[in-house]
Amino acid sequence: MNQYNSSIPKFIVSVFLIVTGFFSSTIKAQELKLMIKINEAVFYDRITSNK
Repeated sequence: MNQYNSSIPKFIVSVFLIVTGFFSSTIKAQELKLMIKINEAVFYDRITSNK
């Protein structure tokens, strides 16, 4: 019974880490997409201003 009780918190912690890692990776991906869009807009503005 003692081993069973000690395994529950480990399971909760592992699930929590997986969920937080998933959310942080999706947030980073969205930030990367936003940065790429901003860089493309700046690059496009530079090209059009040079012409």
